[in-house]
Amino acid sequence: MTNRKKVTIAIGVLLAVALVVGLTTLAVTNYGTQSDPLVTLSYLQDTLTPQIMEQLEDQLYAKADELTEDFENLLSQNGGSSTSAGTATFSVVTLNAGDVLSCSVGTEIMPRIGTVVSAGSDSPRLIDETTGESISSSDVQLEHNHMYMVTIDGNGIKATSSSKVLIRGSYTVN
Repeated sequence: MTNRKKVTIAIGVLLAVALVVGLTTLAVTNYGTQSDPLVTLSYLQDTLTPQIMEQLEDQLYAKADELTEDFENLLSQNGGSSTSAGTATFSVVTLNAGDVLSCSVGTEIMPRIGTVVSAGSDSPRLIDETTGESISSSDVQLEHNHMYMVTIDGNGIKATSSSKVLIRGSYTVN
């Protein structure tokens, strides 16, 4: 090998080493800068995600409180209260044979003991909420444990024997 070849190889090796060192230095100095930070998986899982979840929960609870307050304000404006809204309970009504139970619209009736029939003058008399059928005529015997809804003011039921019904809504017994 000649001297000239040795010098050329040495210069080539030096240039290759310089290139590798330069690129490595460039990569290390730009690795995780302020403009392009390096984020690890453990940072995402252990620090960032819990912070995001906490902020999200705070926002959700604040919105839920706001909606609850709005709902209670609407109820109070309309004469209701948040403790009784949507939680009307059933009452047990005992009927003697021949008693007629006249109801307002939306009243629900569930026959439990004895026999009762549909009553009223306007059709449909009742809606069987259990089956979805309309009861259009009077004196149709109602099924035990079926929920019936009054759809026209004044319609209701008539007891043909001593009976007990569950009722939710406004009614009068004649």
